[in-house]
Amino acid sequence: MVDDDDQGTVAFSVVDLETDSLIGTASLWGIDNHRRSAHIGLALLPSARGRGYGTDVVAVLCHYGFVVRGLQRLQIETLVDNAAMLRAAERNGFVHEGQLRSSAWALGEFVDEALLGLLAHEWNAADVRLEPG
Repeated sequence: MVDDDDQGTVAFSVVDLETDSLIGTASLWGIDNHRRSAHIGLALLPSARGRGYGTDVVAVLCHYGFVVRGLQRLQIETLVDNAAMLRAAERNGFVHEGQLRSSAWALGEFVDEALLGLLAHEWNAADVRLEPG
């Protein structure tokens, strides 16, 4: 389900189709229609992690952003030690563009974030590897 009343953010529910249960949320946020860009956000329940959902959800968000919304650029910022999100982004063609030093507050300290980007002409849905792990 998509709620597009707020033009700057589009939120999605992540549902396991086999069990019909809610396993997380995802969003395109910071949507800038002039620059045709947005950020990707994703949060999965711990029980849903490590099963390939992240890669699938990022693929769906890329399709929505590039095909449905006509965006030019998608961006992900994630903690540098978030291996699952980094893997999901890389499997969808995102490129490491840099590291934001001490830019996030997590568990009582400032930590670095990785910055990844993907341009519409670089994205190819057929190249996405959806296998778990």
